[in-house]
Amino acid sequence: MMPFTSKFVQTKKRDIVQLKPSMIPPERLQYDIQSCLISLNDQEDQESWSEQHLLAYKASTDPDTMYHHQSMKQPDREEFKEAMQKECEAHYKEGNYKLIKRDTLPEGATLLSSVWQMKRKRKPSTGEINKYKARMNVDGSQMIKGLHYEETYAPVVQWETIRFFISLAILSNWHTRQLDFVLAYTQADIERDLYMKLPSGFTVPGRTITEQDRKDYVLKLEKNFYEQKQAGRVWYLHLRKNLLKLGFKPSQHDECIFYYGKTIFIVYKDDTILLGLDKDKIDLLVKRLG
Repeated sequence: MMPFTSKFVQTKKRDIVQLKPSMIPPERLQYDIQSCLISLNDQEDQESWSEQHLLAYKASTDPDTMYHHQSMKQPDREEFKEAMQKECEAHYKEGNYKLIKRDTLPEGATLLSSVWQMKRKRKPSTGEINKYKARMNVDGSQMIKGLHYEETYAPVVQWETIRFFISLAILSNWHTRQLDFVLAYTQADIERDLYMKLPSGFTVPGRTITEQDRKDYVLKLEKNFYEQKQAGRVWYLHLRKNLLKLGFKPSQHDECIFYYGKTIFIVYKDDTILLGLDKDKIDLLVKRLG
């Protein structure tokens, strides 16, 4: 069985552009940081907000990144709702959770809150919106070491390494391919049992989720959801294990660099880059990964 399926991997070709102030919409340059402050009276579920969330909002400077209650006040809220539905459908289709009755929770189990992270994604060259993204996360700030997780360290490739290999590829006329693993973290099995509240706007194909359902049911997580304290580590170990099975060799100098003959594989969280002289070999590796 191959570790990844084609529905989980997308290849992208991205142009490298130099941003100029004229390319950035005025609304992105002029952003009132006070608009990020949370009014607790506006929250559907006040339990799901912590001091970490308040600090995150105060520190935020990106008007395109927001949480659920903010996105529902935006003029493009319908686009955000559509993104949420797609996210819920993807999790349902891949069996990333089980919907269980709240009264069946094991004794002593902690019920974690859920958090929607919403984002408008823009073209870097023009600033136009080209995608709406909604990600259903666990509220990692509620997780307790020793109870919900142990180790959290996950290696991250150095930017100097990325610049070096991209420069080398340009000078040597190498072929490059960027891979984006869709719902990457959830491809890895969950490390230990975790339970999460149903988020606002949660949907299940073929079933209407009512407010009463949100009180009566919870999600038993089957896969490694984003924003768990150990999520990055679990994903990296899962990816590394499967790369080694495919015949990749790890670099002795950087834990995020792998070699397949003269082909180089760079890992940056859930994004990866393949570089090499042999385009056919790169295409073959993409198929094997997909």
